[in-house]
Amino acid sequence: MKILQPGKIANLEIPNRIVMPAMALNMAREGYVTEKMIRHYKKFAKNGVGLVIVEGACVDKRGRDLHGGLAIYSDKFCIGLNELAEEIKLNGAIAGIQLLHPGGCASPKIEGNEPIAPSKVEYTMFMHGRHSFKAIARELTKEEIKEIIEMFAEAAGRAKDSGFDLVEINGAHGWLFSQFLSPNTNKRSDEYGGSFENRIRFALEVIEAVKKVGIPTIFRIDGSYPSYGGVSDEEILRFALELEKAGVDCLHVSGSFAITPMLVKRGILLDGAFRVKSAVKIPVIAVGGISAEMAIKIIEDGKADFVALGRALLADPEFVIKIKNGKIDEIRPCTRCNDCIDRLFSLRQFEAKCSLNPDIEIKKAEEKKKIAVIGGGVAGLEFARVASLRGHEVVILEKSSELGGNLIPASIPEFKSDLKNYLEWLRRQVKDVKVILNCKNIEREISQIKPDLVVVAIGAEQDVPAIPGVERAVKAVDVLTGKVEVGQRVVILGGGRIGCETALYLAYKGKNVTILEILPSIASDLERNYAFALIRELKNKNVKWICNFITERIEDGKVIGKSEGKELEIACDSIVLATGMRPRNLELDFGVPTYKIGDCVKPRKIRDAVYEAVYLASRI
Repeated sequence: MKILQPGKIANLEIPNRIVMPAMALNMAREGYVTEKMIRHYKKFAKNGVGLVIVEGACVDKRGRDLHGGLAIYSDKFCIGLNELAEEIKLNGAIAGIQLLHPGGCASPKIEGNEPIAPSKVEYTMFMHGRHSFKAIARELTKEEIKEIIEMFAEAAGRAKDSGFDLVEINGAHGWLFSQFLSPNTNKRSDEYGGSFENRIRFALEVIEAVKKVGIPTIFRIDGSYPSYGGVSDEEILRFALELEKAGVDCLHVSGSFAITPMLVKRGILLDGAFRVKSAVKIPVIAVGGISAEMAIKIIEDGKADFVALGRALLADPEFVIKIKNGKIDEIRPCTRCNDCIDRLFSLRQFEAKCSLNPDIEIKKAEEKKKIAVIGGGVAGLEFARVASLRGHEVVILEKSSELGGNLIPASIPEFKSDLKNYLEWLRRQVKDVKVILNCKNIEREISQIKPDLVVVAIGAEQDVPAIPGVERAVKAVDVLTGKVEVGQRVVILGGGRIGCETALYLAYKGKNVTILEILPSIASDLERNYAFALIRELKNKNVKWICNFITERIEDGKVIGKSEGKELEIACDSIVLATGMRPRNLELDFGVPTYKIGDCVKPRKIRDAVYEAVYLASRI
């Protein structure tokens, strides 16, 4: 399999074609490498990733992108960086480190940061609530530009001295190089602004300075959807060719829309990478929501030299091992829920961990137990999976005819195919676990099983609000599963995840949809990238919404309520409830230790169900 064969970047032989790209983790402290960070990167090297590129390290103390971000602007960071590089290499991978400068996107909420950019332009970063910011960047002087060029060279020197095999310069994703490249953010009238040649001058001068250090260099560019716009596909290819001419050893082709949510098709950035690959002679790394099957095909077809897998490796650190062992269908799929990114951008020192993978060591249990799991949704299946791996005898009792619980309706919309892949993976993981479907008499089954303990994971059900006339409405879950049909004009009560996704599902079917939301905005419970993409698609499909809406009553063919003091009547053919979930209850005494996990405790995210299940199973 070609993806497992060695590849070359400059004079470096990479053991295989799989790259771990730079991903901010929030594991550093005051810019320093931590033991946790070393263990993290060591794990991926040990698990067979060919090239591990350590997260972006800031080259300027005025430009840190996260409170828990890595730094390389001073020699004081080199001891930790050296230990990190050595551990990666000792475990079989090539070690790289990304060098970055956020420029005008340097958050002023991080102490010591100063937004500086090619021109005096306002930059906006959408994070979580009070952590979002707008800042007008100060325009760099020519002297300061020269200083930053030198900062990149010095940082590359520190990387080389610390034992890294190569450096990657982040020239994408809206950071400083993107700000120079786009005419929309670069308004300069000197040699660093105006013409295309002038706007790429900063990048070329950085490359020239870094090459003098004598370390192989990757340059990351926006090959698709360039940050801030104003850059054509033709100019992207010209930029790639100029970077090659300047001595760049490899191009990592990304795009401003790099962290794609599940609503966006996989591989949306690949066309840009393929165009660059056809234009240059140096190696090209492709990236962007790439699955295992896609990665293998990209390399087999010669459309890129390497593939970078970020969130996919967080979801399953044994990704490469499973490919080597021919167990591709056992790779835990990344659902692109972006919970990892959502936690990271909260700026609350949360680490970028996968919502589907707590990443804890699963050890054999000291004592084998017989365990009954009531409920075959996410929590029940995850518990059964881990408990079975630990050597316990597990029986799943599921009242319906199939496993999956609320993951079944949640994965029905076509744009939720990533979630469906996860559901199918979960089902495969318990193929050797005894499952009793259509279980209507739990007490009888438990009495026959005689378990040592019981785990209740019966999930949640849709809440029905106390609104006069609510009996005229139908539940979103019944609409998604096809139990009920709706008319042409549909009103959805509730504009959270369930309401917005149901609205889009119906809009794709040609329905005329209006969302009524009690809060000031819709999609407020969603990760920001997914929320932005979902709202954009709702607009494209002409879905309407009214916020701050208080429903007073439902009558035949209309919903009556108020929004911001105004009485409103919304005519419709069908009304769909998406007003939240409530825990299912099971009041039975089984006479053995009993635990509750997942949404039957409190309706939350998939992450909570998975983590509760895995942590409980790992200690029983």
